Amino acid sequence: MIPTIDAKTKLYGIIGYPLGHTFSPAMHNAAFQAAGVNAVYLAFPIKHLLQLKFFMKQFGIRGLSVTIPHKIKVRRLLDQIDPLALQIGSVNTIFWNNDGLLIGYNTDGPGAIRAIQETGFDLKGKKVLIIGSGGSARAIAFSVARENPQRLGILARNRHMLTHLAKNIRVMKNAPPIELIEFPGERAGMEPLIKPWRWSRKTLLSPADTEEYDLIIQTTPMGMSGHPEADNTPLSADYLFKHQTVFDIVYNPKITPLLSLAKKKKCTLVYGYKMLLHQGALQFELFTGRQPNLTVMEKALLKVMSHG
Repeated sequence: MIPTIDAKTKLYGIIGYPLGHTFSPAMHNAAFQAAGVNAVYLAFPIKHLLQLKFFMKQFGIRGLSVTIPHKIKVRRLLDQIDPLALQIGSVNTIFWNNDGLLIGYNTDGPGAIRAIQETGFDLKGKKVLIIGSGGSARAIAFSVARENPQRLGILARNRHMLTHLAKNIRVMKNAPPIELIEFPGERAGMEPLIKPWRWSRKTLLSPADTEEYDLIIQTTPMGMSGHPEADNTPLSADYLFKHQTVFDIVYNPKITPLLSLAKKKKCTLVYGYKMLLHQGALQFELFTGRQPNLTVMEKALLKVMSHG
C-alpha cells in the first residue's frame, strides 16, 4: 500500500553521485510505512554540496543519508558533529535537531557492530582482524576499539594508510593493543613506521598469522560485483579457520568469494547487507527518535537487492 502524501509529509533522502542503484529508499520507506510515520525518503543525485543547507531548508528536508563522494566534504557545512564521526573523519547521516542545528553522525561503524552482535558474537576480550585501511575500515576500526577487544589487527596493502589509522586509534582512551600486518612485497617505497613501540608489526607469511583471530572483517571492494577484483579474495582458504566469524561488508553479491571460502571452512558468516541494514536502522532512529521494524526493513532491502 502506497502511503498518503500530503502537506504534512516529512521529507528525508540520500545524497551522493551517482545514485543509480541505491537501496536506501526502499528500506527507509518500508520502515516509515510500518511505523505509521507520515514521511517519504527520496534519492537526490547531487554532484556538489553548494547551498545544501539552503536546499534542505527551502524544501523542508528533515534529514539526509550521505554517501560517496560527500561523506568528508559535508562536514564543513555542519553545526555539530558527533565525536565518533569526528574520529572516523566522515559523516553519513545529517539532520536538523530541535534547536535548528544541522548535526552529523556516522552510523557505518555502529551498524557493523550491530551486524556482528546479531550473530551472538561478543567483541569484548576477542581478537579482531580488519582487512583494509580505507574509509569503511576506519569507521569499523574505531567502533570495534570501543568494544574493548583483546587485540585489534589491521591487514592492508597501503603502509601509509595503515600507519595513519593505527596512530589515530592509539590516541583513543583505553585503545586496545594493535597489530599491523602487511601483505608480502608491499613495503617498497613506503615510509618506515613511526614509533613502533605503539604497536606490533609483522608480514603475512603463513596461516598461523590469522589463526589466532576470532573475527575477520573484510572492508575492501575486493569481491564486489563489477569491481576489477570481483572474483578475488584477500585471504585464501588456508588462512580461515572453523572457530572464526567472518564478516565481508561487500553486499553485492550476498555470498562473496571470501564468504564462500569461509562457508566451506564452516566459519560463522556475517553478510555485508546486514551492515547496510543496521546502519539504516540507526539512521531511522536518529531521524525519528523511534525504533524501526527491522524485519520489515530487511525484507524490503532483500527484495530490492534481488531485483538490482
